[in-house]
Amino acid sequence: MKKNLLLSFLVVFSVLFNAIGQDRKITGKVVAADDASGLPGVSIQVKGTNKGVQTDASGNYSLDVPSGASTLIYSFIGLASQEVSIGNKSKIDVQMANDSKQLSEVVITAIGLSRDKKALGYASSTVKSEDLAQKSEPDPLRALTGKVPGVNIIAGGGSPGQGTRITIRGNNSFTGNNQPLFVVDGIPFDNSVNATSGFSSATTTSNRAYDMDPNNIESMTILKGAAASALYGSRAANGVVVITTKAGSKSAKKGLEVTYNSSYSIENLSSIPDYQDTYTQGSNQNYSGGFIGNWGTVFPSEVDRINAGLGFNRYSKTIDAAYPEGTVPHPLTGVAYGAARYKTIFPDLLDAKGAAIGVPLTSHDIIGGFFRTGKVVENGITISSTGDKTSLNASVSYLNNDGMVPNSNSKRTSLSFGGNAQLANGLALSGNVNYINTTQQNPQSGASFFADYGSGSTGSIYSRLFYLPRNYNLNAYPFENPVTGGNVFYRALDNPLWTAKYNLYNSNVNRVRGTMNLVYDVTPWLNILARGGVDTYYENRRNVVAKGGAAAPLGSIQRDDIQNTELDYTFLATATKDISEKIGFKLAVGLNSNERKRAILGTSGNDITVFGLNKLDATSVSRAYFDYNSLRRLWGVFGEAQLTYNNYLFLTASARNDHSSTLPAKNNSYFYPAVSASFVFTDAFNMSSNFLNFGKIRANWASVGKDADPYSVNTVYGIGAPYTDNKGTLYPGAG
Repeated sequence: MKKNLLLSFLVVFSVLFNAIGQDRKITGKVVAADDASGLPGVSIQVKGTNKGVQTDASGNYSLDVPSGASTLIYSFIGLASQEVSIGNKSKIDVQMANDSKQLSEVVITAIGLSRDKKALGYASSTVKSEDLAQKSEPDPLRALTGKVPGVNIIAGGGSPGQGTRITIRGNNSFTGNNQPLFVVDGIPFDNSVNATSGFSSATTTSNRAYDMDPNNIESMTILKGAAASALYGSRAANGVVVITTKAGSKSAKKGLEVTYNSSYSIENLSSIPDYQDTYTQGSNQNYSGGFIGNWGTVFPSEVDRINAGLGFNRYSKTIDAAYPEGTVPHPLTGVAYGAARYKTIFPDLLDAKGAAIGVPLTSHDIIGGFFRTGKVVENGITISSTGDKTSLNASVSYLNNDGMVPNSNSKRTSLSFGGNAQLANGLALSGNVNYINTTQQNPQSGASFFADYGSGSTGSIYSRLFYLPRNYNLNAYPFENPVTGGNVFYRALDNPLWTAKYNLYNSNVNRVRGTMNLVYDVTPWLNILARGGVDTYYENRRNVVAKGGAAAPLGSIQRDDIQNTELDYTFLATATKDISEKIGFKLAVGLNSNERKRAILGTSGNDITVFGLNKLDATSVSRAYFDYNSLRRLWGVFGEAQLTYNNYLFLTASARNDHSSTLPAKNNSYFYPAVSASFVFTDAFNMSSNFLNFGKIRANWASVGKDADPYSVNTVYGIGAPYTDNKGTLYPGAG
């Protein structure tokens, strides 16, 4: 009895197990919604699993669906994906339509006009936010490196906040400005370096695009060539960088969303020269503790090897008879220049007899010991709320970048708020405001030159660091006078460590930028836009060359106060009308007014009276060094007309006429015309479908034989459609 029950239980369990695990076959066909032709290569996947198939050349498919599966997903590039419920169906046919969002990429071009990318008759490249988000580069321009063809990004150096140069399709001028025009949310954005003659050429100034937070950028579009930038006028002669911020974007997800991002990265020196550790400082193969170059004798550790190679004892491990083998007098108290200055302030560097102590004559890693590991830390939070007719976006972020050079640092705090709304009267309102505070501190570490008896005209740390003798232990010897704070070195040069600590450039920038847009649809085919914006910043700069150095023994202070403000207003009317079923016409006409103000007040002081009191009032000579004011006004009318044929042929003509206040009144007008065309071959000839149809027809004709006439094909509706030959025989085709 028990055995029978057990057998019955096993049979029932087996039946249930097979029923549960059994797959169900589903067949069907996927066709195009516009002409019902079969679609090959469509992906059909069981939702929630990795199981799926693709349609054949005629659009047919067969798929074994696991029991319990409820939904099939149909997808194909360029077509709108669909999810279809399975239910009790064994056959599912699907029609798929073109996905206009996928097929037509919209880019922002001149004056904020939006255009289909395929309609552009000139080169443009768009980089999305996920490619610009800060990872290892806090600078949005450096984040563009290698991402856009024809755009050259040159970082000035490794210092935090140091200026970055961008050129589009090379230089257009040997001596003039080659930088493109920056436009953020439709408003010109100043990217000046603001270098003034009062600052040392070794000062690592920044460009103002550094104020832009990469995490707040929705997209960045590069417009290349005259046709692309004609509507912006002469300021866009070198191309345009069009930036849309997330605060000015309308693509936020619906509902409330809070996003927090945090990143940490390190910076290390990429490469250094290959240094030799065989020969000491000196000349003519003789050691000299006050010499610059490495032309002296052999290091004691290398004597045996070199002598063995020569076959005789050319070199000795005893360098100075008064000092033990392998040692030399300390270079700060045993060399004439240092002995006269440092014996009284560094008694620990003297022996009981008042002579310089001995130090081992060995090589040291001077470069690796000077530089440190840099770091980039960033934290940011974004809050967005989007409804059916309104959208709000707010963000705050903080960046801290400690550089590889000692005492180098940059910080950036960004606040932004923006939104858009569709009002009941048909008026669309959008705007955003941004506040950025950027600080920068760097020692004099710009490019400099090597001079045997001076540290160049700039006192840059690089003018000495890379040329030091290998046996000078830079990171272990004193570099500052404990009494006066002045420079300490083995000869009349600025010690790189002293320069990095005291010769500092500081910058503090407060920037506010805001835009406001009003858009109204007068009729279904006529749209009017009014936009106004302001971009203003104040920068305080201070460059200190400390008292007690070799390059500038008395010291100096330079201060600059820079105020830059730009106001921009645009009025634009856009008409879009279909002339016929195949011909469309778009006309945009506008007026632009721009005003730029710049004021720079520079003050310098020489001969700092007290070391460390780096105030202009604490210099013996103070005077107004530089006073500069400028005002530029420009207004222009512009227009663009675009003719479209069947959505694959586009002809665009644009023009702008400007009037500038910086030119003589009778000759202050100039004209910028441009014409471009775009022809989309794939849309014009439907190449993919025609190619497949042609191949199927040829295959069918070849299978008939020599009596078949390929020109007698009656009607072709899709892939492998039926046809008749010249004898009236019907062939169903492969489909």
